[in-house]
Amino acid sequence: MNLKFRSILAFLPLLCASCSDSFFDAAPATQITTPEVFNSEDNINAFVNGAIRYLLENSTSQDNPGLPTIFLTHEVMGEDAFARDGRYGFRDSYPFRDPFDNTTRRALFFWTLQYTSIDHANNIIANLPLDENSKETLKHLKGQAYALRGHNYLNLVRQYQFTYVKDPNAKAVPIYTEPTTPDTDPKPLSTVKEVYDLVISDLKEAERLLVGYQRSVKNRPDLHVVYGLLARTYLTMENWEQARDYAIKARAGYAIMSADQYKEGFNDVSNSEWIWGHPQTATQNKGGASYLAYIETTPYTTDARGTNLYFGYNSIMPDPNFIALFEAGDVRKSLFDIANQPAEAIYRSYRYRKFRNKHPNRDGHIVLMRSSEQLLIEAESKARLDNLTGAVEVLNELRQKRNLPLLGVSGFSKAALIDEILLERRKELWGEGFRLYDILRLQTAPQRRESSETFVDAAGNRVGILGHWITKFPDGSNFVPNSKYYLFPIPLNELNNNPNL
Repeated sequence: MNLKFRSILAFLPLLCASCSDSFFDAAPATQITTPEVFNSEDNINAFVNGAIRYLLENSTSQDNPGLPTIFLTHEVMGEDAFARDGRYGFRDSYPFRDPFDNTTRRALFFWTLQYTSIDHANNIIANLPLDENSKETLKHLKGQAYALRGHNYLNLVRQYQFTYVKDPNAKAVPIYTEPTTPDTDPKPLSTVKEVYDLVISDLKEAERLLVGYQRSVKNRPDLHVVYGLLARTYLTMENWEQARDYAIKARAGYAIMSADQYKEGFNDVSNSEWIWGHPQTATQNKGGASYLAYIETTPYTTDARGTNLYFGYNSIMPDPNFIALFEAGDVRKSLFDIANQPAEAIYRSYRYRKFRNKHPNRDGHIVLMRSSEQLLIEAESKARLDNLTGAVEVLNELRQKRNLPLLGVSGFSKAALIDEILLERRKELWGEGFRLYDILRLQTAPQRRESSETFVDAAGNRVGILGHWITKFPDGSNFVPNSKYYLFPIPLNELNNNPNL
């Protein structure tokens, strides 16, 4: 293992010395030695703040804005979004090139970001001993560390190997549960089952330790976040009973947002259904190199000639065939329109006003977990358990909030209802990083079709709407389930530094 990326010293610039639970405390403390980091509750609390900020904000280049880099990569590796040809950011993820090539900086970034985050959690876990007399607040801090470690390993095992039910004994990723040092022996690959066992163990320990924790900012993992992570885990393992039960607990108290709230744009953790989110100041939100700047396609103003102006790269667009999936009256469908001015940056593309940064400060927040996702886990689990009536009732709860008519169970077979729920996942969760996970867990392949749709632009010309321009793998083959191109590669640097791989 390339231990220079695991050293706690690389993390210390993010550590804040304040005792506050506020997410925005960020006083650098580069001279703190490792024992001093953990010698007080204030420092440990600050370390957790810094660990979360590292995972969400650390960037090695403009096109790698922290964990959301992975969300965006997952989206453009599916069929419902595409990366604009020639546009900076994710143009090489869209054709399955840079996620597959282990020599790219993105391949190195995916690995390094998540394993460094694991090392941060390992340092908290190892340096925060608990006994029966320990303060509840210390238990809560350690519980958050277990939650973050479980979250990272859940992501890794779903990114670097095929789904659990395909082969639980397949080799996946190395497991590190102790802080790494220059003397740490590099670990070999563990199996998919071993990684999932660790994920469940970590999240169960977080569930135990976080009882009674009341967070002041939604960036901190609490019990509802842990429940949601367990629901994701059991969904992928096809343990439908546990997925159902934890999804119900995760979304309790987080009401599905109304149609009017949906129109406001996904940019604030105060939204009623955001279970977990990342608040940012304008300084933290790296401007044009941020999650929202890549996926936002909403103009924020116009110039003197009335031409729409956009902020950021606006690299990732909704595909026209995706838009055709929405029913008439759906509030989400009302958020699509065509950029029809020849002079505007995304001319001939569909805009989707789901994501809108906070202009002029551009300090929009990042969504990490919503109750709609958990509702859809509950609905899918109930359908797979043959509770079709219960599944339709849950699905209708979401449909009602999206201005859609209610469905009746009599119109569905079990297979048809599952397909309806999976389609709803695609429509509801677009842009939030779930598409590749679903392609892998369902063992399907993306269905990309070039667009034949046309429109009349502002100058009176009939032109084609932009859509998919890559419909084959890099080797020229067709998209198929369980392709090697869906998996992230262990970066070359890691292979060179770890002989046990």
